[in-house]
Amino acid sequence: ILFNFYAFFILVTILLSLFFIRDLITPLKQLSKLTLLERQKIRTQTRLKYPKRKDEVGILSNEIQKMSKDLKLQINQIEKFTTDVAHELKNPLTAIKSSSEFLLKKNISEENKHKVLKNFNKEVDRMNRLISDISNFSRTLSEIESENFELLDLNNFFSMFQKNYLGNSKNVDLIFSLDKKNKLKTLLNKDKLLQVIINLIENSISMSNKNQKILIKSNKLNTKTVQIKIYDQGKGINLEDKDRIFNRFYTDRKENRENHSGLGLSISREIIKSFNGTIELTKSDNFDFRGACFMIKLPLRIS
Repeated sequence: ILFNFYAFFILVTILLSLFFIRDLITPLKQLSKLTLLERQKIRTQTRLKYPKRKDEVGILSNEIQKMSKDLKLQINQIEKFTTDVAHELKNPLTAIKSSSEFLLKKNISEENKHKVLKNFNKEVDRMNRLISDISNFSRTLSEIESENFELLDLNNFFSMFQKNYLGNSKNVDLIFSLDKKNKLKTLLNKDKLLQVIINLIENSISMSNKNQKILIKSNKLNTKTVQIKIYDQGKGINLEDKDRIFNRFYTDRKENRENHSGLGLSISREIIKSFNGTIELTKSDNFDFRGACFMIKLPLRIS
């Protein structure tokens, strides 16, 4: 009887093991097949059906699906970025080609030759600036993916920034209004935040007249959000362009276009997004600063 009991127990154990293995191996094989299909059809919009389960296999399925979605998004962004870069580089190249063809004419006057050479050099400088900014843009995007975050006190951050700021050629003053009554701590990469703030300040300076002012204000909106606003006294930006200004290579500048590639605000948005925050152009709520006003919102963290 004891032998029959052990035999029955072993038989049941084997059957349960086989059932468990089949229940585990079947969805894993399905995930393996789906991963292969994703790799083969990564550029298509084909919707693949992933197994929906509440166990560890379901968690793995969800993670693979998310990784696939992120990868497709990155591929699409790279393709669009490549197209944008090619379009932007064609403009100065076309101008350079036209200038060189004009210079080859034998009957060109010295005055016209000087104008053409001046335009030629201007386009070369513009192209150099574009290549440099595109390189920095690509490097920053790569760094965002692998950046190290730290719990940062924004009041300390801006106090140190104010202390170390060396000024600018237009004598534009920076004024800080910090919410020191509250602990404004958020999880982010300090160097990347510094890059965003410097870019916004430089944009404001470029749009300001000499001896004007820039206001940087921080305050706690609620228990979950801290807000940073950067105001200037320049001519401002049309709010109808509030979304367009964050597009790559977009610029509405009438002057010094060759010194601005239109990538600064785009990379600033990508950096803030990596902090789970937002950045936007908004209408100024300060009577003394009626120029552009950029608003950044970041999630607060409790230390």
